[in-house]
Amino acid sequence: METWDYTCHQSPDQAFNTVRFHVRTKVLELGGGVALNGEGIDLDFIGFDGVARVRFTKTKIGTRVSVSVPDVLREKASALFAELIRKKKLKPFEKLAEIPVERKAFTPAIDILRQNLAKPDFSKHVEILPAALIHAERCLYEHDGKLGKALTNLGNFAAKRVGKNIPVHRLANLARDTALGSVYRPMVSETVVRVHGDHYRFEYQGRRQIFSEHITLGSGLPKECMSVHFLWDEARAKLVIGYFGEHLPTSLDK
Repeated sequence: METWDYTCHQSPDQAFNTVRFHVRTKVLELGGGVALNGEGIDLDFIGFDGVARVRFTKTKIGTRVSVSVPDVLREKASALFAELIRKKKLKPFEKLAEIPVERKAFTPAIDILRQNLAKPDFSKHVEILPAALIHAERCLYEHDGKLGKALTNLGNFAAKRVGKNIPVHRLANLARDTALGSVYRPMVSETVVRVHGDHYRFEYQGRRQIFSEHITLGSGLPKECMSVHFLWDEARAKLVIGYFGEHLPTSLDK
């Protein structure tokens, strides 16, 4: 596995569309396919194991485009991005040419979580499993402001569920009403459960259970992206967090 970095003088959304339109046209010629998700663009090719992942990060001069490429896909992925360079849509990343982005201090995710657990209004209806605390201690996510806001909203989301036994198809409305909005998902897909179910099962009340409900913050690398997976225990009126950390595998991960 290796990572190629490029720069683009467009915003992340514009750079995403530039790369998306190009690879969608060209990847079929190479016997491949394109998948779009909340993290970026994934490329795979018939007869080859592995996925090439394209991710987009904002910089002061535009966007850094990072391509993580398994060894077996190096030749095919290189053919796709060489043409983008030839057309001057991307250029190889050069550290000296990049305007450095000031790195600000941040509060580790585990500390943000502990701060919220110490608040009575939050801990009244939210608890975290011991295994999830271990995950949280390893969490590299750096956007403490976004995480703090999301956990506050998650606490409100839990409080609003008490005694209502809300059906799954109405949970998105509650998430919107409590400001969780688009970061919330009520479930993971059947494909994910079938292929990666063990990653989403955690021990709770004597048995391993799927923690389908989740929030996802950001996209890309672990410093920029994380997920919190949980279930709702109606009898105890508790939102139980089973996982807190780096984004778990998706249906596109083999």
